[in-house]
Amino acid sequence: MAGWRVNVVTPRTVEQFDSTSSNRRLRSIEVGPHGEHIRSYPSMKKPSHIAGKIAKNIVDGALMLPRALLQARPSIVIATVPALPTMFIGFIVATIFRRPLLLEMRDAWPDLISDSRILRWKWLTRLAHGAVRAVQRRATVVVTVTDGFADILARDGVRAVQTIHNGISTRHFEPLHDRPKRTDAKLHVLYLGNLGESQGLESVILASTMVPEHVKLRIVGGGTASDRLRRYAEKIDARIDFQAPARGDALRSHYEWADTCVVSLRDDWASFNHTVPSKIYELLSLGCHITGIVKGEAAQIISDAAAGDIVDHDPIHIADLWRQLLTDKQKLDVGKTGRDWVFEKASLEKLGEKYVDLINGIITSEKKHG
Repeated sequence: MAGWRVNVVTPRTVEQFDSTSSNRRLRSIEVGPHGEHIRSYPSMKKPSHIAGKIAKNIVDGALMLPRALLQARPSIVIATVPALPTMFIGFIVATIFRRPLLLEMRDAWPDLISDSRILRWKWLTRLAHGAVRAVQRRATVVVTVTDGFADILARDGVRAVQTIHNGISTRHFEPLHDRPKRTDAKLHVLYLGNLGESQGLESVILASTMVPEHVKLRIVGGGTASDRLRRYAEKIDARIDFQAPARGDALRSHYEWADTCVVSLRDDWASFNHTVPSKIYELLSLGCHITGIVKGEAAQIISDAAAGDIVDHDPIHIADLWRQLLTDKQKLDVGKTGRDWVFEKASLEKLGEKYVDLINGIITSEKKHG
């Protein structure tokens, strides 16, 4: 739409990379569905231990850099992070090409380094924190997806910060069909998404054991904590319906099964006060009731959209909420308020236009001063 040529450097899993012979060559280019030119490189699956994660980051950076430098000199370099190697490679490429760097922070780095204790040594944590903040301060513009994290960066000396929130495409908005006829009178609770350390799903699993006669809990997805959560559920005799990740019609069937959908972020990481899971926008667009086990901006969005109920991570409080929802099922009908909120504030098409204006502004300013 904007008439740009977009060159993308991105990882693929080893299986995806090996399945296409054209991907094997350093200079090979694929054309994506939107006309973007893609150079990919093989990347291992995310390891569960710290040594493996560090090794993966080093290898990813080493494979990304030469492919990024094979591009013609760009007008602007955009580095999208949660993957930290992308930030540093983007900085190197922008410096070599002498082009502006737009750094898109989709997670609250470097705060997450401290919260997650991903690095065991304090000196290494301080070093990583300082390195991330140094790149953020040197970027032409840093884009965040929440206002709160933008404020934190600005207070910490990052000179140019813009907020462009997450969103969802409203071009082909298709509401859920009528839910199938029930064969039981229980409340159907669904968690669908990543099974990692960030979600704190132990609280949800434990809460389900407090209301087994009232609630069916289904957990759909995969991730680094998947096996541990299954073992935990078995240990406490929680009868959880664990299912593999789903897409397309299978995904919609899970939503049609559910009375309420869980969005959860653990409450002992301060950075999650300024984190909004993208799953919230999907649930708002579908008109699903949300059990929001979140704080900060994520909780505020659910409340503003009148799309569900907010509860803390205490399993007793979660179980109490589910009892209330089963007793008063009118609370489960959130109507179209969430969909209306998405159209107004989280339409991907509108956010895309805002992004185009931002990038055009950076390029125009660079030409004036270059």
